[in-house]
Amino acid sequence: MSGNFEAKDEKNLIEYIAALCGFSRLSTALPGRDIYPPYLFVGAFSVLDLAVLQVYVHATGGTHILIETPNTAAGYAAVFLGVYGVRYMSSGYEEALAALRAQDRVDTADINQFQRIFSWRTKVIIYLCAVLVLYANTILNVGVPNQVTAINFLFTWEFVFLPVIIEFAFTYYGIHFLLPRRIKKTEFNLFFYDPRNMGGFAAVGQLLKRSYYIYTAGLILFFLLVYGPVLLSVDGYVPGLFELVFFSTAWFVGLLSIGYSMYTIHQLMSKKKERRIRELETELHQAIENPYDINNSKVVDQDKLDDARRRLKEVRDTRVYPATFTMWSQIAISVLLPQLLQITVQTAL
Repeated sequence: MSGNFEAKDEKNLIEYIAALCGFSRLSTALPGRDIYPPYLFVGAFSVLDLAVLQVYVHATGGTHILIETPNTAAGYAAVFLGVYGVRYMSSGYEEALAALRAQDRVDTADINQFQRIFSWRTKVIIYLCAVLVLYANTILNVGVPNQVTAINFLFTWEFVFLPVIIEFAFTYYGIHFLLPRRIKKTEFNLFFYDPRNMGGFAAVGQLLKRSYYIYTAGLILFFLLVYGPVLLSVDGYVPGLFELVFFSTAWFVGLLSIGYSMYTIHQLMSKKKERRIRELETELHQAIENPYDINNSKVVDQDKLDDARRRLKEVRDTRVYPATFTMWSQIAISVLLPQLLQITVQTAL
């Protein structure tokens, strides 16, 4: 069956660590429908932190983190969004290549590059380096003042939150930079009989667009995390330079990613469409005698003319992604919204 594609070499860092911690077995053992193990993994440690450790802090004279800084909830929401985003992008990647009929149209040598979104070895190396950096920063700079902080700084950050960040970053990069480049390199032809009139690229375009929406949602959650105290009118709070630079950099990276991926696919589709139109234009010339003189032209091959016109209609009806004003508007709003929010709040400070 040509409609299926599986990225056989793709390995998910979050799923791997969740499985090591026993959450795959827990998911299978729970009654009813299986829950995605990384959701259980992240959920368990979020509950441990918010419903156990922070309650202990509050009961022993401290203040629960959600009472002291309610905007922290945005951080936990972002972690769950990251897990959802990775899962969506991974399945969307396979669905997009299945829609392109990659397994039927690409030879074995070229199909191997599509068997993974990003190198597993690179993910592991970057992850281990990041773990070492976090440990060094905690031990040498931040310190561990109490047991609650020790659990968060020495375990939760390194083995729960960090894998989500690393996996999301690499998967997103693979979707928006590597996938369009691989498709362009492989020279996929358009399917001009596509009932969606998208040349077979509808699933690819949807993946690029929706993954960017998830990225934007994550950026807005980071905005709430950083600017929450300002919105809650906490006296004396001003976001630091690092937060401002990080937010602007993340916004620019998002803009660059959606711009590059959409432009690459748009150019590929436009090029293929124009090439087919020129080929059919040649056939029209061959079917008509004196084609540039409408008064004296003569059809010399009616069947060839009708066939060329039929195929030309299919080609001309094929839309190039992004294909509609609505699509462009949605993307534009997603691009501008985070930066407008930041500028508005910064102006009010």
